[in-house]
Amino acid sequence: MLGAIAAFVFGLALLVFPTTMLAGFGLGTPNEGVVLSRDVGATLIGLGVINWMARNATGEVLRALLVGNVVVQALELLINGYEIVIGDLPSQAAGGLLIHLVLGAVFVFAMRSTSSRA
Repeated sequence: MLGAIAAFVFGLALLVFPTTMLAGFGLGTPNEGVVLSRDVGATLIGLGVINWMARNATGEVLRALLVGNVVVQALELLINGYEIVIGDLPSQAAGGLLIHLVLGAVFVFAMRSTSSRA
C-alpha cells in the first residue's frame, strides 16, 4: 500500500504540477520537460493503481509485484545518482535519492518477510 500511495502522490504531482516538481529538483521547465514529467506522472499513477489493486496479493503474484517495484526504485536510484555525479541533475535533486532508497528498502523488506513466511 505504501508503494501505491507514493506512486499516486508523486504521479499526481508530476501530472498536475510539472513545473513546480521540476523546479523542486533544480530543473528548468522547457516544454519537453513538462511533457516528459506529465508522461512520468501518468506512468506512476498506473503503477500506483497496480500496487493498490494487488495489495492483498500472495505467492508468486506478490513476489512479482515486489520485485518489479524494487527494480523501479533501484534503477531510479542508479540513474539519478549517475545524473547527479555527471552534472545532468543539480545536487539539489539528491533528496530524491533518499526517497528511492527508502522505498526500495521497504519493498526489499516486504520481499524478505513474505519469503520467510512461505
